[in-house]
Amino acid sequence: MSLSEIASRDGLGNRARTALVPAAGWGTRLRPLSDTLPKEMLPVGRRIVLERILDELSGAGFERVVFVVSPAKEPILKSRFGSKSEGIAIEYALQPEMRGLGDAVLCAAPHLSGESGFLVALGDAVFVEATPGALVSRLLAAESPLAIAVQRVAREKLSRYGIVKPTDAGGTSEGAFSICGLVEKPSPDEAPSEFAVAARYLVPATVLEELKSVRPGKGGEIQLTDALAALLTAGTPGAAVPLLPGEARHDIGSFETYYQAFAAFALADPEHGASLRRYLEELI
Repeated sequence: MSLSEIASRDGLGNRARTALVPAAGWGTRLRPLSDTLPKEMLPVGRRIVLERILDELSGAGFERVVFVVSPAKEPILKSRFGSKSEGIAIEYALQPEMRGLGDAVLCAAPHLSGESGFLVALGDAVFVEATPGALVSRLLAAESPLAIAVQRVAREKLSRYGIVKPTDAGGTSEGAFSICGLVEKPSPDEAPSEFAVAARYLVPATVLEELKSVRPGKGGEIQLTDALAALLTAGTPGAAVPLLPGEARHDIGSFETYYQAFAAFALADPEHGASLRRYLEELI
């Protein structure tokens, strides 16, 4: 059975209607900024992080988003976004304790009744793209029940990431390629590829049952990658969708990466980007 036939059978394909945006973390590495403002509400250029993610999801055709938030963050996000923003219906799921990405997905399960699959878009990662939503659109077009955005990283840094295992070791390219496994933070010598998971996942609803059987790891956290690895091992077809040349992922997790994200979007500003570039050149 082809990947497209399997996608059709599972009712997923490009019909995923709901996106989850986990945004419950405390952002401790960005204190004191995050003491009063969630990191997902920090500005990157003219837009705040979550606005850019909504732009991305809207560009890919999503009309419904579930923010997974802590009880303390819920009133802040509701005050800003309400029940609809940028043409997208907004719902809120609570994650009372920070117990990992897999737990965040489980906390949103009541909002996913009847869904055959959904997108997970990490709330602390934004992308530079030619068109907002281009990467997510390629995930939807991959015709696989499970599709993961990936980026190539230097071999000495592979131990920091979840790394995908290609079905065909020689089959990776700039286009989507089939995967049969996922390894969390392998040593460079044991890594099955140089492609790291990159903050966007299209997953089948069966991941919810799989997450219930995942054993908590360090700090009692339940990891989404463990459930995805189990699905792949059990035979669920998977695809990896690489970032294209010119695309870039920016994490909002530390001052270093936040500065880089702000600079990237500020330099692309149609009104002030050119003058900012000249100023930085003079300053350096």
